[in-house]
Amino acid sequence: MKDIFFGDFRTFVIQYVILIDKQSFDVDSIEWFLLKYLRRVVKSTEPENSAGRVESSMRSLMRFYVDNIDEKSETGDYCIKIYAEYRKTLRQGQTK
Repeated sequence: MKDIFFGDFRTFVIQYVILIDKQSFDVDSIEWFLLKYLRRVVKSTEPENSAGRVESSMRSLMRFYVDNIDEKSETGDYCIKIYAEYRKTLRQGQTK
C-alpha cells in the first residue's frame, strides 16, 4: 500500500473542504469538526507521508461520520462520497 498515488484523491477532498468552508457555521458545530477531519485527510495525503497515515485519518473521519452525522444529510453525503473515492483510489493502486 506504500506506493499508492493519492494526488487525485487529495484534489477530490480539497474540493469538499472548499465547498464546506464557504458555508457559515458555528465553531464546534458538526461542519466545523468535519472540516477539521477533512484537513487531516488532506495533510495525510501529502507525498512525503505514508499510506498508513492516510488510512488512519480516513478511519478517524469514518468514526466521526458514524458517531455524529446523519447519513441522509448533505454532510453525510459528502462523507460517503469521500470514502467511496478513497476506496476507488486504493483499488486503482492495487491493480498497478
